[in-house]
Amino acid sequence: MAIQRPADARPVAPYEFRGFNGVIGHQVVAWRPGFVEMQLKVRPELCNANGLLHGGVLMTLLDSASGFACTFNETATARRLSVTLAFTTQFIKAGREGDLLTILGAWRPSTSQSTFAAETEIYNQANELLATGAGTFRYLKGERSDGTLEFLDQKAAD
Repeated sequence: MAIQRPADARPVAPYEFRGFNGVIGHQVVAWRPGFVEMQLKVRPELCNANGLLHGGVLMTLLDSASGFACTFNETATARRLSVTLAFTTQFIKAGREGDLLTILGAWRPSTSQSTFAAETEIYNQANELLATGAGTFRYLKGERSDGTLEFLDQKAAD
C-alpha cells in the first residue's frame, strides 16, 4: 500500500475521541480530506499476556483511521457518520509497550454515494510496518455536530 502523507495534510488541535476509541487513546496528528495521520504511545494496558500490543488494538486503530479519513469535510459544520461493513487486517510485526505508533489512513475513490473504501497502515518509531488494513464502509444519514476539526494554523484552513 505505502500510504504517503500528502503535502497539504494539516496539523489539527487535539480531537477528543469518545467511547471505546477514547479508551485506546490515539490522537489525530494531521488531516486533509481523504487522509488522516494518528499516533498512539503503547501503554501496558493495551498489551496482551505476552507483553505485545494486542491485535484488537491494532485492528481498532486501522478501522478508526479508515473511517476518520473519509468522514470529515473541511467545508462542513459537522462530521459525517459511518459504519464498517467489512475489514481485512494483516499483522506483520509485533508492537511493544513504549512504542510510538503512526497510523495512516487513506480514502479510496468510489462511484457510490453511500459506501466508500479505505486503506490503512501502522508503523512503529523505527518506521517498521506493523499492520495493514483495508475496509468497506457505509455513510449513515445525519452528522455529529461535535465532530469538527480545528486546525492549529487557522490561516492554512482558510
